[in-house]
Amino acid sequence: MRFAFAVALLLAAPSFADTATDGVGRMSLGGGLRWTMNDYFNARASEAGRGVEAKGTAPLGFQGMGSFGYGAFEWLEIAVDLFGGFESFQIVGEDLFSSVSYGGLIGLRLTRYDFPFQGLVPYVGVQTGPMLTIVSSATEPAGERILQTWSVNGGATFRITERVGIFVDIRYLTGRVYIAELAGRNVGGVFVSAGVSIFFPATPKRDLDVPGFGGSSKF
Repeated sequence: MRFAFAVALLLAAPSFADTATDGVGRMSLGGGLRWTMNDYFNARASEAGRGVEAKGTAPLGFQGMGSFGYGAFEWLEIAVDLFGGFESFQIVGEDLFSSVSYGGLIGLRLTRYDFPFQGLVPYVGVQTGPMLTIVSSATEPAGERILQTWSVNGGATFRITERVGIFVDIRYLTGRVYIAELAGRNVGGVFVSAGVSIFFPATPKRDLDVPGFGGSSKF
């Protein structure tokens, strides 16, 4: 049984060459769940006799993301991410509220391809950017607000081939808006995603003979 398991691992292991981060492009698409912690808001609403009912999706919701990266150095990637999340909740005496948050982020990732073994790409990152939030109900007009949000994320991608991999990502986003004259409500939260990454290997430098320079040059 152990021998069969070992053989299966060997067959599943990637067989491509190790990849340096420098010069590699990446595109990732995924989605999953959003968990928004709002204990403070719920407590203030209860004190005002308008507690949050067990209706809607809160504290969970749904989210999607797209991420684009370029390896600037051996351990560093420049990353631009797009995200969107949704949840719904209900306050006693009010209609069901919907909360939508979306925006863009730019920042850096510390990452390393094929570390600590071939095919694995772990990373941690810090990003910032604008986030638009829209909180509304049937009786409350849409309240739109643009926030400056910060993001800390970490995860790992397992490359199935040199160009394709699957990833798991956990991200925390900051953001808070004032709701229904009660208190500030968290509109960021924890985003847990899974999806597919596509890699674009760095173009190898070519040797080019330049007349008058006495040898070849790298381009």
